[in-house]
Amino acid sequence: MNGLLRALLIVTSCSIWTSVAMADGFGINATRLIYPEGANSITVTVRNTMPELPYLVQSMVTLNLDGQPASQFTVTPPLFRLEPNTTNQMRIAGKIGNLPKDRESVFYFNARAIPASKSVLADNQPRAVTGATQFGVGNIIKLFYRPSGLAGTSDDAQKGLTFERAGNGLKVTNTSPYFVNLVSLAFAGQKLSLEAPGGVAMLAPFESHIYPTSHRSGQIAWKTITDQGAMNGFEHSMP
Repeated sequence: MNGLLRALLIVTSCSIWTSVAMADGFGINATRLIYPEGANSITVTVRNTMPELPYLVQSMVTLNLDGQPASQFTVTPPLFRLEPNTTNQMRIAGKIGNLPKDRESVFYFNARAIPASKSVLADNQPRAVTGATQFGVGNIIKLFYRPSGLAGTSDDAQKGLTFERAGNGLKVTNTSPYFVNLVSLAFAGQKLSLEAPGGVAMLAPFESHIYPTSHRSGQIAWKTITDQGAMNGFEHSMP
């Protein structure tokens, strides 16, 4: 395992990573993960749909998109070879500690893959990655820790966003203890940006955000992502 890890780090230094929710060939069979309070672990599956190309896969849970490891979660196995046209299931175990009990917390599950060589090591260790430049694939999805006993449901939170005028913008408030992931937001026919600094695509529990717009009234339409990765659509009229 140590030899494989060293090889992975060497190749990573000369690799080009792409971060996508579902990459062609290698990907995660989920768009988000929910870790409920009291669970011993949850599982997540990764896939390799390439007909001949194996991957060396490294996985972990991080606190943010910068890759800072999250001490609250461990992934097993953290490093493995994924053969062509196969899937592999990993176990995520939590040691939660002092996370808030009155709201969700968000983490990020990272799965990185490098094409592996077809050669077998003489000492019967798992096959190593090649020493040449490789093109790696990085998949990142959100992992939500969900305490028990939260008021309402995640679907209620998506539907229950509140709106009010605020200066030169539309103030959107998430009054729930759940994260709300926006896919789109429009006011009086104008599509509002979900990209920073003008907007955000994920509203944290009990958080408000002002989206710049000159409109003062009209129909508000928004779409959100459910726990299952589907989309919900809602509307509200601002008189």
